[in-house]
Amino acid sequence: MSMVEPLVAMVVLSFSLLGSVSMLALAQKGIAGGGRKLEAIALAESRLERLKAVPYQSLLKADLGGDGWLEVRLNDSGSAGDAVAGDGGYTARQAINGVMVTWAVRPDRPSLANSPMATITVTAAWSDQGGRRRTVRLGMRRANPVFSGRAF
Repeated sequence: MSMVEPLVAMVVLSFSLLGSVSMLALAQKGIAGGGRKLEAIALAESRLERLKAVPYQSLLKADLGGDGWLEVRLNDSGSAGDAVAGDGGYTARQAINGVMVTWAVRPDRPSLANSPMATITVTAAWSDQGGRRRTVRLGMRRANPVFSGRAF
């Protein structure tokens, strides 16, 4: 009888430990997904902060590396991340660590220089471990500091 009790206790203990191990694996998966989302949000916020820092007239030029060199011009051509050609929305994109960061500048008027304000949207998109597409979108309105209220 004394040998049966420890065996039963070991079986019960092993089943409870197996359940704990599967919970640890599930927790690890959740932590990894949260880390990926945090990275995407940080990339989108970083791009939005850069767009806040540049002069208003330079919103359609992109400094991808943050080194002061302009690598990309935003386009309204219907390609390279721009949805519709000629719609007034200027778009550029950059892939960073498997996250596609797309930003768009949409002036209130056809010309950025003659527009009182512009809407800026930054979207970060990635695929989670299950292959589902996830996105984070941030936006802001930016005023033209030299707009005088009259059309040029």
